Amino acid sequence: MIDLLIIIYAAILWVVFKVFKVPLNKWTVTTSLLVGLFGIGSVVLVMNYNHPYSREARMYFYTTPIFPRVNGKVVEVPVEANTPLKKGDILFRFDAKPFEDEIANLNGQLKSLKVERDMSKEEYERSLKLVKGNFESERAAAKWGAVYKTALADIEAMKARLDKAQYELEEEVVVHAPGDGFVTQQRLRPGMTLIHQPQVVPGMIFVHAEEPELYAGFPQNGIQNIDVGNEAEITFDAIPGRAFKGKVTNILQVIAQGQVQPSRHLINFDTIAEQAQQGRVPVRIEVLDDLSEYKLPAGAKAEVAVYSDNWKAFSIVRRILLRMKSWQKFIFIGG
Repeated sequence: MIDLLIIIYAAILWVVFKVFKVPLNKWTVTTSLLVGLFGIGSVVLVMNYNHPYSREARMYFYTTPIFPRVNGKVVEVPVEANTPLKKGDILFRFDAKPFEDEIANLNGQLKSLKVERDMSKEEYERSLKLVKGNFESERAAAKWGAVYKTALADIEAMKARLDKAQYELEEEVVVHAPGDGFVTQQRLRPGMTLIHQPQVVPGMIFVHAEEPELYAGFPQNGIQNIDVGNEAEITFDAIPGRAFKGKVTNILQVIAQGQVQPSRHLINFDTIAEQAQQGRVPVRIEVLDDLSEYKLPAGAKAEVAVYSDNWKAFSIVRRILLRMKSWQKFIFIGG
């Protein structure tokens, strides 16, 4: 911003000395330099503090990484990248045969366990009758009782495994969309094998069909003059030459540099490099103008100015400078 003010002041000096024929001497040159130094410095200080500006702003959108909850071979991927989906639409499907085979195997084991349970129960009940008739010791009856209880426990454990396998077949073999949205940069193909590794390798990235939210990061020394409801203006790198109206809707009360998590280490300012960074305060900005006619990608970079009720005359300078910065976006080098 300072470079733009210098350019403007230089243009004014050119008009003064060339158009109005003000003579160039040590007094006029010194005066013009001092006026520029103190004038530009005062404008910058008052404007930056009372009408904060951030070049670190972006349209953020929400995604859900689709992690497989089972291991399997992908046999079908019916979705196409960037195609609208409804909640519950099929994203991809695993080969169901291994899961069906596992269920058949568990059913076979469960059947054998039931046979063992029935046999041990019969022997246990027979032993109890013999104990009552003094034909067998209580130790023998207790032995069959333990076998019977073990068989019952094994059956319950097998039923749990069978329920889990049945659930995986019914709920995890086919993976559905978690909401309305679309899959972007779709790289999953039939024949690929996905491994259940939470938070490591997602099968897809699902983008939710929600309006992106604009957040701007402001320096901490300028946050005192930002309040919810303040007027704001936004320019986008993707839309040169335009400033859009907005307002402040939320000021986040936390900064990433200050977060701590449970750890065996105490906070050490000599070793935590991030603590040396000031950290910007995230401020949510609502865009009031309609952006639907523009090709604005989610994640687009922006610049934001917020106008407080203090020193309103200096907000005019901020508005001019913001628009000049936006005009500069017309000049770019492709690549």
